Amino acid sequence: MKRLSGFSSSTAAFLALVMTAGTVAPVIMSVPAAISATTTATSLSDVSSNWAAPFIQGLTSGDKPIINGYSDGTFKPSKAVTRAEFAAFIQAAFNEKEIRTGGNFRDVPSKHWASAAIAKAYKTGFMSGDTKGNFRPDDKITRVEALVSLASGLNLSAKGSTSTILKAYTDASKIPTYATNKVAATTEKSIVVNYPAVTSLNPTQVATRADVAAFIYQSLVSKGQRTALASSSPVSKYIATAPSSPNQVAALKVSKSSTIDVNYEQSYVVATPNDTVDITLSVANDIKNSEGKILIPRDSEIEGQLIPRFAGTQFLGTQFVAQRLTIGSDTYNNINATSALLAGQKAPTASNPTWKDAALTAAAQAILARVNGQKFNATEILASVLTGQTPTTQQNSVIVIEPDKDLKLSLNSDFYVNKVANAGS
Repeated sequence: MKRLSGFSSSTAAFLALVMTAGTVAPVIMSVPAAISATTTATSLSDVSSNWAAPFIQGLTSGDKPIINGYSDGTFKPSKAVTRAEFAAFIQAAFNEKEIRTGGNFRDVPSKHWASAAIAKAYKTGFMSGDTKGNFRPDDKITRVEALVSLASGLNLSAKGSTSTILKAYTDASKIPTYATNKVAATTEKSIVVNYPAVTSLNPTQVATRADVAAFIYQSLVSKGQRTALASSSPVSKYIATAPSSPNQVAALKVSKSSTIDVNYEQSYVVATPNDTVDITLSVANDIKNSEGKILIPRDSEIEGQLIPRFAGTQFLGTQFVAQRLTIGSDTYNNINATSALLAGQKAPTASNPTWKDAALTAAAQAILARVNGQKFNATEILASVLTGQTPTTQQNSVIVIEPDKDLKLSLNSDFYVNKVANAGS
């Protein structure tokens, strides 16, 4: 995850402003709380702000931690995991029966640091070598390989229709044929965790330590050896679930490419590029089926993130990615909806600025001051802008988003609700 001046994007601050005629409300700075967990690993300095914090903390805490941090006090959640490291995680997390003998590989000498773990992973059926007798311990393991390994070692097989279950993922076509049943099985067991969008499996992407921690934690939950995260936990929206086939009927479908108008509690969001910001939108208008029945009522909540998009190192803009839809007491983690790519707008520097312009400039100055570790005074900034003075900090490094106008969402795949909201039109 990208960082800016030591400022973690997972806890990115953002500024929201509310405008009323002739007045400017105070600048509001909101820093999303760290994802909560029942246990803590206080010695790991880079965990609490990471999206996978509950999974990592659940495995690194206690007398016998399953996954350890590094000697410098970090966990390095974004670091890629090698096959040898994954074998070590498997050895520490599971105590499955050995189902075969062997486990000696040409490229794993007896003095290799993970030789015992690799042999154990092989004997218990979690991992295998290639046809030439090599294990390739230094190769990075992909997300789909990690899931196949877990399904194999835990002896999981899909009970439902594989093709139906894999409809949970918009990129299911990228899953290798050999892995489809295993991925379906781990999906049924709620082992698959996809960040930042639950509908994107990214099967061929290299697995990070955060990914592996999430997969292993959920695997232990499926075995009854860890407590499942509460549905209200912010991270639960990343846990994939198999589609409910009985409800896949036309009357309950919101079609792909449907648009959803949204509202937000504040008029503007000002953020730096690189920042990932959690926000919750509300549905502006009822979404109905062809019979006029309401499927997604007005004021339903859509949780998600403003996520920066890059082409190499070039910043392309920010995009809202929906992660959870709440309709009354029903929660859906499989909604696949995004906004257009937003380049944003520079905070205004007009020669005759309005109160709105001044407030936006103040917001830009304030967030840059926070990122750069500077002190700021919103009143002084407003005064300087309204009197035509040039602010001391350049505000072209921030983007200004008007959520109600800019964050109209488009469904990227068909979406099914459990029931119509009411009997009327």
